[in-house]
Amino acid sequence: MKDTVSRTGQCAAGPSAPKADRMALLKEIAAFTREYADVLARYHTYTMDDLNRIEQECWRLHDEACSRGACGSAGELAELEYLIGRAKEMMAKMMESERGPG
Repeated sequence: MKDTVSRTGQCAAGPSAPKADRMALLKEIAAFTREYADVLARYHTYTMDDLNRIEQECWRLHDEACSRGACGSAGELAELEYLIGRAKEMMAKMMESERGPG
């Protein structure tokens, strides 16, 4: 399941961006993680497409942080990537059990 593997190990810090740019990005990351921090508890309210979209946005923010030289501040995103992966696994199990045996 490549989609659920954390990308933090792939991080390569790029050149530092101006502090104002990094601060705006950090605010965006904080707002995103606040919005989806309980994704595991609410996984049943999402479709698999929703979870994939949230995961892609998480990766985009992580990549943006790395490209701006603020990768170390994206730790919240690594945790969120993990939670999204678990939510996707739980959603898949729930969908499988709804289909029933056979």
